Amino acid sequence: MVTKLKKMLLPNNRLASYIEAGDPLGIPLILLHGLGDSCRTFEGLLQHIPGHICAIAFTQRGHDGIDVPEMTYRTQDFEADLLLFMNAADIQKAFILGASSGGFTARKFAVHHPKRVLGLILLGAPSALGDKPDIVKMQESTISRLTDPVPLAFIKSFTEGLFTKPVPPDFLEQMFSESLKVPARVWREGGEALLKEKFPDQLHQVKASALIVCGGKDPIASPNDQEKLAGAIPDSRFTVFPQLGHLLYWEDPKNVAKEITSFVDEVWMGPDSAKFEYE
Repeated sequence: MVTKLKKMLLPNNRLASYIEAGDPLGIPLILLHGLGDSCRTFEGLLQHIPGHICAIAFTQRGHDGIDVPEMTYRTQDFEADLLLFMNAADIQKAFILGASSGGFTARKFAVHHPKRVLGLILLGAPSALGDKPDIVKMQESTISRLTDPVPLAFIKSFTEGLFTKPVPPDFLEQMFSESLKVPARVWREGGEALLKEKFPDQLHQVKASALIVCGGKDPIASPNDQEKLAGAIPDSRFTVFPQLGHLLYWEDPKNVAKEITSFVDEVWMGPDSAKFEYE
C-alpha cells in the first residue's frame, strides 16, 4: 500500500513532501531519511507503527528533485529544516528517528534542541563516514563525479549489498525511482559534507534517551561501530538484528517497528514522563 503524499509550506517558502501514519494527536515521531533517499523509504515501516503513535516522515531538501542554486546540503541545513518543519506542523516535541546518514541530522538536532526531543532513535546510523575507506573511495571516485541525469546503474550499485533479506520488487523499484529524483549536486555536496561529520563530536551532550538499532551484517554501521556510538551517548540502549543489513527497516519492518514502539512507549510512560508535557 502506498501512503498518500502530503505537502506543507515551510517558513522558508520550501514546499515539503511528507507521509504520515497513526493518530494525528498521538505520540509524535519524526523520521529522517539518508542521502539519496526520500520519505518513501519508511513506507513499510510506517505500516507497522501502531496507531497511538503519530509517525511523520518528510523528504529532505533537494531529494524531491528541486535543486535551488543558493541551497546547500549540509547536516546543519537538514537540521534547520527539521526545526522549520516541527514549527510549521505545530509539533513542540517529538521522538526523532534518523536512518542511515539521517542519523547525523537527528543526533545534531538532539544536541542543539534538547527541549524539542522526547527521545532519539538511530537506525543503521554510522558513528562517522570519513573513517571508512570504502565510503571515502566511493565519494571520490563516483559520487563526486556525478552529473545529471544521475544514471540508474549508479542508483542500483549504491544500494547493492546494503540489505541481506529479500525486499519486495515493487518497493525496490519505487525506491530506485525516488532516488532518481535526487539531482547530482545534492549527491555530490551531500556526500562530501557527510564525510566531514566527526565522532564523537558533541554526543556527550545528548540529554534524551536514545535507542540505537543496527543489522548484524551492516557493512556501514557495523555492530562494533554502533557500540562506539552507544558508548558516546549517555542514556542509550543498543539492539542488533543479527541477520539484517544496513537497510534493516526495508528488510524486516515489522520487528524493527516493534523495537521502536517498545522504546517510545517505555520512554513516554517512564518515571520522567511529566517532563514531556508541552510548554
